Amino acid sequence: MAPAWEQRKLGEVATFGGGHTPSMSDSDNYEGGNVLWVTSQDVKSHYLDGTTTQITEKGAKELTLYPAGSLVMVTRSGILRHTLPVAELRKPSTVNQDIRVILPQENYYGQWLLQFFISRNKELLLEFGKTGTTVESVDFSKMRDMVLLTPSLPEQQQIGRYFARLDNLITLHQRKYDGCANPLFLERRISCRKPSHQNRCSATTTPSG
Repeated sequence: MAPAWEQRKLGEVATFGGGHTPSMSDSDNYEGGNVLWVTSQDVKSHYLDGTTTQITEKGAKELTLYPAGSLVMVTRSGILRHTLPVAELRKPSTVNQDIRVILPQENYYGQWLLQFFISRNKELLLEFGKTGTTVESVDFSKMRDMVLLTPSLPEQQQIGRYFARLDNLITLHQRKYDGCANPLFLERRISCRKPSHQNRCSATTTPSG
């Protein structure tokens, strides 16, 4: 029989971090940089392996470089009107002031914690989102005290890996769809139709000239 799930506060299963924006008036903080620097506009999928802006070693000097496997959550952005973006870092990264970093402790599996945030997205936003401010934000200090029902580590790993595979499958199919929908080399007329027995996307090719 599997052990009962235990109640734990988020602050008991993870530690937290943040960051800031290096001075933009100093070009040496940015030009030629290769250190990943996460901002709210980068957290568009559940797994993050690149950023819009990279900073230099000088720019990152006073920032923490968080390890791959850390979770990043947008806590200040207009996007919080309708969603709470959360992602797992695939590469070591720094973050700006609009991001909170969640580092799962030893007995807690990051993939499971990520899936918890994804599955409870709307509820968390409703409970911890701040309204009536100039920019939408999340009360992260209160979120740290929320209680989670945590399975054993082996169960966390099973749950996390299952949904990670599912996410990868969805991404793969989305890329195939995008490949069908976008013109390559030749002018294409794309017609997508849905017969009663299956979905199909067919391309009629018209040679250029």
